[in-house]
Amino acid sequence: MRATCIWVVVGMIGCASGRPANPSPAAQGGTTTLEKAPESGQVDRVGPQDGALKPDGTNDLAFVSQLDGPISALFLVGVDDSGKPTGAFQADTLVGATESPAELGAKPGSGTSGLGVFENEKPLNNQDGDLDPIGAGPHRLTLYVAPSTAIAPGTKLRLYFQRPDKSFVAGATVTN
Repeated sequence: MRATCIWVVVGMIGCASGRPANPSPAAQGGTTTLEKAPESGQVDRVGPQDGALKPDGTNDLAFVSQLDGPISALFLVGVDDSGKPTGAFQADTLVGATESPAELGAKPGSGTSGLGVFENEKPLNNQDGDLDPIGAGPHRLTLYVAPSTAIAPGTKLRLYFQRPDKSFVAGATVTN
């Protein structure tokens, strides 16, 4: 009886916290992985400006992510040790005057670095750099960003993404 009461109390505490004891990857943001790609620093796919999705003569940083769609925009952002944006670096698939979510400071796409997105070696960005929505289900994406002093070795980066319904998801982190 005493053991049953303890389990009931533990279960009530878990319910009161609003979080499941072992959240699923979707509850944690839907990103199952974010890691530096083996080809990072060895390929040139993008330039540093908004929408610059052509080689510029400088090898890029590359990251691999496995995540669940649907996805309408992606953001690779410099974060602190707790995973909160620092404002020091942001690359995304927004272009021109389109603003990032308020959680990232509502920066216009023209004020951030471009982010090249590939799936199975196929580019998913449009010619201007924005992204057509990526469908539902699991995706393995390779992300390319031009090197920057703001993302020196040891810098923590976090992948955020926005769904077509404008919900905003904080995903996994990686150290450059």
